[in-house]
Amino acid sequence: MIQQLAALVPPELAAAALLLATAGLTLLVGGIRRGRAFLPNVPALLFIIAGAAWFWPLAVMHVTPWVGSGLLLAAAAALLGHTAAQSDLRAEPRTLDRGAPRAARLYLVTVLLIAVVLLFYDLGGYSGTLLVWEGPVTDGFAAAFNAGQSVWRFAAEHFLWDDGILSAGHTSLFYGAPTYLLFTLAGFSPWTLRCPAVIATLLSIAVMYALGCRFFGRTVGAAAAVALGLNACVLFYGRYGSSPAGTLLAILLALWATWRFLDADRSAWWMGGVCAVALYLATLQYSPARIVVLILLGLIPLVLACQWRRLWWQRLVGLALIVIATAGVWRLEGQFNRHPNLFAARGEQFFACIHHPDCIRDTLGRTVRPEALTPFDTIELLYRTVAVTIPQYVGILTPQSNPGPPGSVIAFDPPPLPLYFGPAVLFILLGFAHSLTRIRSWRHACLLLWVCGSTVPLLLTNRVDAHRIMLFVIPLSFWAALGIWEVAQVLQDAQMPRVLQHLFAAALVLTVVWSDANLLYFAPVAYQPRVPYSTRVPYYPRISLPLAGESLAGEIATVPGPVAVGTLIDHRDVGWMQLTMLERARHDPTRTGTLLPEGLLVGIKDNGGPDDVRMRELQGIIKTTTVLLAPATEFQRVAAIMQHRGVRVSERSSGNLRLLRLDAGAAATGIADQDIQPLPTIVLPPTPTPIPLSGGPHMSLTTMTPTTVTFGFAPPQIDHAWDGSPIVMGGVRYEHGIGTHAWCRMTYAVPPQATTFQAIVGLSDDVRECGAGAVTFEVRDDNDAVRFDSGLVDATTPARSIQADVRGTQTITLVVTEGGNGRDCDHANWALPAFLLPTP
Repeated sequence: MIQQLAALVPPELAAAALLLATAGLTLLVGGIRRGRAFLPNVPALLFIIAGAAWFWPLAVMHVTPWVGSGLLLAAAAALLGHTAAQSDLRAEPRTLDRGAPRAARLYLVTVLLIAVVLLFYDLGGYSGTLLVWEGPVTDGFAAAFNAGQSVWRFAAEHFLWDDGILSAGHTSLFYGAPTYLLFTLAGFSPWTLRCPAVIATLLSIAVMYALGCRFFGRTVGAAAAVALGLNACVLFYGRYGSSPAGTLLAILLALWATWRFLDADRSAWWMGGVCAVALYLATLQYSPARIVVLILLGLIPLVLACQWRRLWWQRLVGLALIVIATAGVWRLEGQFNRHPNLFAARGEQFFACIHHPDCIRDTLGRTVRPEALTPFDTIELLYRTVAVTIPQYVGILTPQSNPGPPGSVIAFDPPPLPLYFGPAVLFILLGFAHSLTRIRSWRHACLLLWVCGSTVPLLLTNRVDAHRIMLFVIPLSFWAALGIWEVAQVLQDAQMPRVLQHLFAAALVLTVVWSDANLLYFAPVAYQPRVPYSTRVPYYPRISLPLAGESLAGEIATVPGPVAVGTLIDHRDVGWMQLTMLERARHDPTRTGTLLPEGLLVGIKDNGGPDDVRMRELQGIIKTTTVLLAPATEFQRVAAIMQHRGVRVSERSSGNLRLLRLDAGAAATGIADQDIQPLPTIVLPPTPTPIPLSGGPHMSLTTMTPTTVTFGFAPPQIDHAWDGSPIVMGGVRYEHGIGTHAWCRMTYAVPPQATTFQAIVGLSDDVRECGAGAVTFEVRDDNDAVRFDSGLVDATTPARSIQADVRGTQTITLVVTEGGNGRDCDHANWALPAFLLPTP
């Protein structure tokens, strides 16, 4: 029902219409009841009216562009007028707050109840990629559990700085340690993987309320709790088991401790110690949090210097504790050589990039050794970096009237999450202006420094997305709450009945909940980026369970002792299967389960193997452990060799997956041969037949340098697949070719004598079991006209040769699209690409 309703009237437009009606009614009531005395409030209402009109009806009506520009200019002028009219009212909201404590607490309880429903609803359901994207099961929790690590030891190991990446939730203290505790107490399941993040999110809402009430007043506290608790980013990271949920709580606690230390004239000296501990714990999360901590650390001496007349001895002792703790933490981390990790995030920053040849090549489009970088090269590198990140930064801060199809935030990584509910930008701008006019207050200065100080490091990374900017939800929620307070003052000055005020607020909250449910809890059948929002598929079913993972889990349940799984299936299936495997071991420690190392798998698979060293390693494992290999078609040769060496081998089928089961026989496992049906003989598949291409003189594209290269996920690789592995399609290994990960565009100059472009196109064999792999191959000319279009190529489409006429064009562009369903498993190759030349 929510989906169908949102397809007809997006919730952002409904909220804009509500704001438009409320502002118009307030203007009418205030004019009638207050007359001229109400004039100072008119600019604020005109700002709301112009801003809401920009969302609605512009989004549903065809109007000329100048109308939209005119409304934006009118809104800007009204905001300036409101700021000027209120410039003499510099008092803090908490000194003017007339909100009732009962009403504020009622809003807090309401948003907590709504958040509980939105967060816990179907919490243990399957969510595709998100099952393992943030709380790594294999390398994190499983390794500790299989090693018998205690909860206390697990938590103690996470008091040192790590490399700060988002996708390492198990290394965080506020998410990883509680999750591991819950695993050991309640078992391994998607529910326990996510529950600690939910709890951290609910605590964050309560801390936000306490912060707002203490430092800005009850109205702002309640509004801030609502803005944070219903934020789509907060709900997303809180629902799908992630370290940002713990980070959010850690940063809010650090913010509370810092502001509490700075707030009172005679702060208790021990508050300095509490502040130091809170700030240190917040650094144990990912990199953006550490930047915020540095901003807070810089704020403390700045505020105390400005308030030097109020430096009582207890404040000085507290400051000394902070300084001593900071120095102690720095020395402690240095002893373990963790200083380089303070700002690290996979080496994606500009300052790390200039020391890595691959990063320099990918950014500049040419090979330059780090030591040979000239000042001009460095400037160009910086320019190319911010040329990508500035538009992304502006785009994610820009309000969105239609943020995207339902389920897209689950289907893609990074998720296309809006940073805030679109119409809330009106309140955010009012709150931002509120803070600007009170910049001498350190509370407002802190919010402004937070955003400004975090922006520069963001722009110097290789990508600005919801993962990296999500901590902005805290200052934006405060500004939205301050803007709501400004509007509440206008409503009170207009003598609007209090019942109507709360009805307006409740209706606005409902539109936000409507938007959250529509965005976060449904998976689309197929993403349709070029189809208008109103004509997209109106029904989006839930993501189906991973059949391959379910099949493996069913086979694992039949193994009486230890089991080791080697699989090339999708990582989502592996995550689902491994949770089942770990729960099996938790109930019976003799039935342990592990994954075979990736290096071992590469050495025994049919393409590139089997390697004799790896074969001996596998045979040693089979002596004590049952090994499952999937899919069976990738391990036929190793199965045949192992069977000849006396290993019992059987090919099993469950659901849509065929797998190989290898063990040491009935004596070792206690399972009779007739219960497993071992294969009498494994027939090795025939050698694949290469696809023929036209002969004659040619010029290979792998020897040429493209004029331009653009890509969405990873740069193309010459003579390798996108990840550096060999190009293998249909069992044939190609020594020369271009491996890409959709989407990707590469433009090459056409040799003057060339008549035809030819290549073999298809998906890599490593995605044959992945249903999400789907691309199209296109060859385009100077005018971007299509000279070849492969149509949809998915995991079931065999590789094939192509030819495109290149006469009459000076360049061709090789295009690989995402096939309309996202980039998962889109490992597309142009094997043996070449221009055909005339015969001499």
